[in-house]
Amino acid sequence: MNIEINAFNDPWMDNGILNFYKILNELESCEAKLTENSIIVRIKDREKFVKELTRALLDKRQNLIVNEEDRKTKMQKEVKKDHVIIQEEKKIDGKVVLKEEIYKPEKTAEIISKVFDLSEGKNMCILCGRKYNKSIKKLQQANYPFVTKIASLSGVRSYKDDGRLSLKEYYDNLCPICYFIGILEWTDETLIYRTFPGEKSYLFMPYFDNLKELYEFKKLCIYTGILNNAERYSNIKVNPNTQDVENTPGEYSTLLCFYEKFVESATDEIIVSNWAVLHIPFGAVKNVKIDFLNINESILGVIKNLKESERLERIYSDLMRKMYFFSQNKNNTDWDITREIQENLSKYFLLDDFRSFTNSLLPKKGGYVFFSSEVKQNLEELIFEWRWRKMGVKKEKLDAIKNDGKIVAKISENNASLIYKLDKVRTIDDFWSVLREISRKLPGLDEKKLREIKPTALDEVIQLTKEIVEKNKDEWKEIRDLIVVYASMYYSLDKLKKKSEGGEKK
Repeated sequence: MNIEINAFNDPWMDNGILNFYKILNELESCEAKLTENSIIVRIKDREKFVKELTRALLDKRQNLIVNEEDRKTKMQKEVKKDHVIIQEEKKIDGKVVLKEEIYKPEKTAEIISKVFDLSEGKNMCILCGRKYNKSIKKLQQANYPFVTKIASLSGVRSYKDDGRLSLKEYYDNLCPICYFIGILEWTDETLIYRTFPGEKSYLFMPYFDNLKELYEFKKLCIYTGILNNAERYSNIKVNPNTQDVENTPGEYSTLLCFYEKFVESATDEIIVSNWAVLHIPFGAVKNVKIDFLNINESILGVIKNLKESERLERIYSDLMRKMYFFSQNKNNTDWDITREIQENLSKYFLLDDFRSFTNSLLPKKGGYVFFSSEVKQNLEELIFEWRWRKMGVKKEKLDAIKNDGKIVAKISENNASLIYKLDKVRTIDDFWSVLREISRKLPGLDEKKLREIKPTALDEVIQLTKEIVEKNKDEWKEIRDLIVVYASMYYSLDKLKKKSEGGEKK
């Protein structure tokens, strides 16, 4: 018996095909071949195939569940992972019982036997177009999570040939093979997840134009040992040789954290730039949303270059995660704002949005971003690799911008309005105007501050900006944003120094 399953051009189903293919490679009763656009399966012994596949599926079922201590009894109990959209029944002796019959040990073999009864009929599958005789289940979120239970928003988020295929949930025409691939995908060891209890879960699915590349990437995710699927809320390990997992603050920080670990463990291998990210809310009604993210190759290059040169080996752990927000009103770290800033810095870096990245570092009303001198060095390495290198200007000239930022920070010590004014500049004429205002305020600095800065840096920045504008008339905006970053950095360091000396006023 031969079966060919073609690529769906759909992240859920294509990842599902490869999850199935991985299982097939471990079975003796069949042979499986992977092409760029399909998998081809030859079943040598159907009865043995059903038995082996049943055993494999029940083993994979464990990926849907974690073991936790019951708060009342202190005994171990099973808990279904929060991001898995499969309904469950009442537990039996602390064990999870899923409503899907294919995951019930006494029913699994029967369902699998039905799946691979490939009698052709009059029905046409809504997902793959295959002719089949009888459905096992209708189209539901459990087997295809892009379907919503809210009628007004109903639709399968499937983008084929740039068109949206919009279907109602419980759509009848779902063939047994598509049902099986869809329901099995929840067990995929290479899905990245991050759950915020009581709020939502993020589920990250990579996708490529062809199945072979996707399979190679997924294999690396397993072999590098960077994922721990025994944890409930997160599965990115802090280190490959430990079981501890990361506690990232959001969607983009989770993705950046993954890239950090992947590049560290598989530097010269294939890397994915396209992701489908499912937003799965808590509650009985699951209106699943999806983000399609494309991470620019230049950004992936920045991560790899910083790692390989050992200038910044862990871009999330040693930089984004070590940025904090100090609240002058609370006289302490504000953790809510801190996590928001860490998430935004990760987001705007991955989206190659330096302008918004810069805004995230600005002093805020009642507080400012602070970090150690080591993190300052890491930030400078990122700025050089991410922004300065592509401008094609000698590294030494970056010192003029850094010194200019320090001047702005000193002038703004008691009032950050000048930093905000510089950030809001929209035309080059306004930019020159702010630089003149900085120049006018220089003589007002006391002798101690004047010794800490290089006043001639202002003239150097003006000359540098003129040279850059001759090549690209909009490139002055990069200079503006760089000055703002350094001004914010030195403003923070000055505040931190003053606080440690006991001299900062709230």
